[in-house]
Amino acid sequence: MSLLKCEMCGGTLVLEDNGAYAVCEYCGSRVATVQTESSMDDNQNARTQNNNSAQINALRIENEKRKSEEAKARAQQARMEAEANQLERERLAEQKRIEKSRRSKARRKKLLTAFLIISAFFALVALTVTVIIPSVKYNSAVKAVEEQRYEDAYITFKSLYKFKDSQAKASALVKEHPNVAQVGDVIYFGNYEQDNNLSNGKEEIEWKVLEKDESGKMLVVSKYALDCRTYHSSVKQITWENSDIRSWLNDDFCSNAFSSSEKSAVKTVTNENTGNSDFNVSGGNKTSDKVFLLSIEETMRYFPKNIDRMCQATKYAESKGTELDSLTHNCRWWLRSPGSSLYSAASVKIDGFILNMGTPVSVDKAFVRPAMWIEIK
Repeated sequence: MSLLKCEMCGGTLVLEDNGAYAVCEYCGSRVATVQTESSMDDNQNARTQNNNSAQINALRIENEKRKSEEAKARAQQARMEAEANQLERERLAEQKRIEKSRRSKARRKKLLTAFLIISAFFALVALTVTVIIPSVKYNSAVKAVEEQRYEDAYITFKSLYKFKDSQAKASALVKEHPNVAQVGDVIYFGNYEQDNNLSNGKEEIEWKVLEKDESGKMLVVSKYALDCRTYHSSVKQITWENSDIRSWLNDDFCSNAFSSSEKSAVKTVTNENTGNSDFNVSGGNKTSDKVFLLSIEETMRYFPKNIDRMCQATKYAESKGTELDSLTHNCRWWLRSPGSSLYSAASVKIDGFILNMGTPVSVDKAFVRPAMWIEIK
């Protein structure tokens, strides 16, 4: 078997079919050839070699053409597959976009529905709280007035705050029927000179309710300091029982401030005159009083903060007065408890601080806030 070199790849050609063809072991090229005998002359060998070269060139060209066409086919197939894949991706992306848009619209619709439901709910609640319930309460208060259940009506009107004319009705009720007042309210009872204009008569006294018992009896103290005077007229050891200010409150002030019917509403009470524990000073005997001053203990109980104890004086009291804040008109007011000795009495200072060491009973003036228990039918 003769060996030839492949013109395509340089591999070895192997003769087959009795030497009629030569096949490349590497690239598979097939070349027709001619079997030669040793007796052939050189010219015949040359022609055979030329023929082989021509055939090999033809095979190479054909093989390159085939490979080129196959490459083109593969490229075309790849392009088609790429286009198909791109179209599929675009289709899936569009489908995803449409689905996302659909879900987004559905979500927005749900959110809008939920928002409308919640808004409607809160609007209904607001309507109920600000209109419906207050209207029902207001009408019940009006009916209570018609049925002369004044305290029920007052409490309801007061609770309605600014609904319609509730506060005006509450104010009118407590002024006409002071017995409906609750702790912390202000009532009008009696008359006393306050604007320091004697020509226009006395003004109604405003009282702050400090306590109210089950029977309706109320402990009240004047909202403003109504007068100004010394605790006692002379320098001596004195307790509330024998002080000039106690006599003045239960005689002159009571007669001047209240009518006969009002005096009957002012109750006589027994006061436990506790002493000054900080200085171990006795407060003296128990007393029976209609009008009195608050003790240190009572002041701390009903006015727990300094700011609560601050009190303004009326213009009339200012005209007779002493220590006073010119800006706020806050004043120092007497308590019935003794100070550091029986030569002094405790008081509340301008800033609301309790001066438990006291000030001299006959030297210094202080303002007067009367207190009393009243029972108004």
